[in-house]
Amino acid sequence: MPDSEITDLGAIVSVVDADVLPIVDLSDDTTKKITIAQIKATAPVQTVNGSTGAVTVQETLVSGTNIKTINSQSLLGSGDITISGGTTDWGDIGGTLANQTDLQSALDGKQETLVNQTNIKSINGTSLLGSGDLTVGGGGAWGDITGTLSNQTDLQSALDAKQDDLTIDANEGLTLTGSALGTIYNTTIGDSVQSIAVGGAPAQAASIWKSLTLVQALDTILFPTILASIQTNKSVTLTISGTSGTLEIGQTISRTLTATFNRGLIRNGDNSTGPALVGVATQYTFTGTGISSTAQTGNTLAVSNTIVSGSNNWAVTVNHDAGTGDYFDNKGNVGTNLDASRVSGTTTDSASSPSVTGVYPWFYLKSSSPISSSDMASAIAAGTATKVVASSTGTLAVPYNVSAQYLAVAYPSTSTTKTKYYVTALDNGDITVVFNAVATESVNSPDAYWSGVSYNVHTSKSALTNSNTTIELRNS
Repeated sequence: MPDSEITDLGAIVSVVDADVLPIVDLSDDTTKKITIAQIKATAPVQTVNGSTGAVTVQETLVSGTNIKTINSQSLLGSGDITISGGTTDWGDIGGTLANQTDLQSALDGKQETLVNQTNIKSINGTSLLGSGDLTVGGGGAWGDITGTLSNQTDLQSALDAKQDDLTIDANEGLTLTGSALGTIYNTTIGDSVQSIAVGGAPAQAASIWKSLTLVQALDTILFPTILASIQTNKSVTLTISGTSGTLEIGQTISRTLTATFNRGLIRNGDNSTGPALVGVATQYTFTGTGISSTAQTGNTLAVSNTIVSGSNNWAVTVNHDAGTGDYFDNKGNVGTNLDASRVSGTTTDSASSPSVTGVYPWFYLKSSSPISSSDMASAIAAGTATKVVASSTGTLAVPYNVSAQYLAVAYPSTSTTKTKYYVTALDNGDITVVFNAVATESVNSPDAYWSGVSYNVHTSKSALTNSNTTIELRNS
């Protein structure tokens, strides 16, 4: 065969094991032949579907020979086989049940079939098996229990420990309410019968006593409730400084008014000292002669007033808060009986102390010369007559002890006219025996306190000589 390239050779149509290929034997560097069968035997497949190395090829599968069927159906070929789980019927399972250990263990834990009176009791001859409801009595109803009570030893012991029924009669002083025993004054005396006052208890109807326990009845007699009382009532006292007593009308006096407020005091029922009756003073209001109503928080007021006829009065009214603090009866209970006296309010002192009374003075004059009523009026105004600042409504005691002297006496016409004189028991009588008929003069104050005041003037008829110390001019 002429030389040619392998690529120029014709292609073989089919390859069989007997076909040969040239191959160089490197052991002797000669070209030799090799069959396809030899190649297959010495050179197995090197890779299948990406696997390298020696490859074991599965022999051809034959249904039922080297691959099982399922439910007699071949697994070879295309498509899908549906396998249902539970097609085996009960009764068709073979083998030994105990081999299924999990099922056997479950069965071992189950209750065996109940058989009446065999492995489950009956009640009163009635089976508990089956449907419906079984009514079982609890040993019978009360009244249906027979036999001897003492045979029930626990019940008998409990009964033995109980108190027999108590019977409480009237007039015994006892009462039973449920299981509670108490006392009561349950006398059989009629409700309307009155007791006498005894101890601290007042006379009262038997019905009241019957509502009390024996202790309450004795407490009422032995320990009556004593309420708190007012030991000192609230008050205010007004005092004045300066000259007091009887003063001449028209005189101007400076003074200080001072109000002293007393809140009062409560005495507890046990005789101990309680709280103040009322609260503190919040305002002082001063009124009176020569001043207008003056309200202030302070308790003193300086005034300057002109004395007027008669009483010169000042007053003060105190406003105060309500009293605070508890007070008690003799048994320690908080009291309420004085609450009405403890409210906020006022208290007044309208009688200032000391008192001041304004009067027109009376006068007397002694002279060696006769004295007329006008002479007396002039002497008063000039201040030469003696002034007596005192009331002239009663007897006037005139210093006497004269020797050949004339005497004149003058007093306000508003006073009672004097009709009698008196020196001694042997020397007295109608005033006209010694004095001229009474005259009336308009008189002015020697100190300019007043003017034009009508005075009665008595002048002696003659010069008088008498060693007695006084001569009295009396109303009658």
